[in-house]
Formats: sequence, C-alpha cells, structure tokens
Amino acid sequence: MPERAIATNNRPLAYRLVKERFSDTPLSSESARRYGGRWNPPGIGILYTSASPELALLEQLVHLPALPYQDLPKLFLITLVLPSPPKTIENFPPNWRDPASYYENHLFLQKWLNDPEVMSIKVPSAVVAESYNFLLHPLHRDYAQIEIRSVHPFVIDPRLWNVRNG
Repeated sequence: MPERAIATNNRPLAYRLVKERFSDTPLSSESARRYGGRWNPPGIGILYTSASPELALLEQLVHLPALPYQDLPKLFLITLVLPSPPKTIENFPPNWRDPASYYENHLFLQKWLNDPEVMSIKVPSAVVAESYNFLLHPLHRDYAQIEIRSVHPFVIDPRLWNVRNG
C-alpha cells in the first residue's frame, strides 16, 4: 500500500529508487559528488529524491540500459521523512532541461550548493516537468534529522519494460 505524501507528523516524504548495492547507504550523495548531475557539478554532493514513488521510477527508467527484463538490476525503494518542507525554487534558466545546459543550472544553484541556507529544495523533473524532485544537501545541519521510513525491494512491472523495449 502506498504511503501518503505527507508523513503523519506533517513532515514531507521523499523517495529514492536505487540499485541493490546502494540500498544500505540510503543517504549517500557520493555518486552525485563524484560525477555531478543536472543540478550539481562534480565535487559537490547532493541527494536526488522525488516527491512520489512513481516519479522516482520514471527517473530511474530514463537511466536504465536497454536490457532484457530478467537482467535488470534489483531495485530498492527508499522512503525518507524530511525534517521540513523543501523550499520552492523559481525562475530557472530557460534551457534547464537540456543536458548541454547543466553548467547554467550549477551556476543558478551555486549559492545553495556552496552554503545551503535550507536543507532541501524543490525543482521540476526533467522527465515530467509538472512533477517535482527534491534536492537534499548533506552539509546542512538538518540533514542528520532525515528519517529513513523504509527500504524495500521494488519490482518494475514487466509491462512497462516490454512497452519500452518492445
């Protein structure tokens, strides 16, 4: 049964879908620190999460290779309880979805990346711009207050994979 978007104590939930080998380090931002991403340059780690399990799945699907369904990696859904609601960010660079514009995105968030005044920020998903991802900053003092609600296996419905790789 899906969890509600808001935890019972009015703290928001965030979701990550990770490969099995990362399931024991649910708050690690090491991969983002090492390789960078849409919102952070290499050398600065942030934790990418989603506002719903469905969006977390879509965010993973765009990065999974075209493998036979039975060869897909085992995935785990991590549900986090955030200490406070993410701050909404607006006025993004015009080409924020374009991979060639990552540097502009990094500059746009530079102040927060270098000195986070809030622990989490809300940004649109490049996959579904009407949905949101939450970026969490491990250097903020409230990061230690993130509660891991659950970590459990997540199975991709084979119908999604067959349509994708049909």
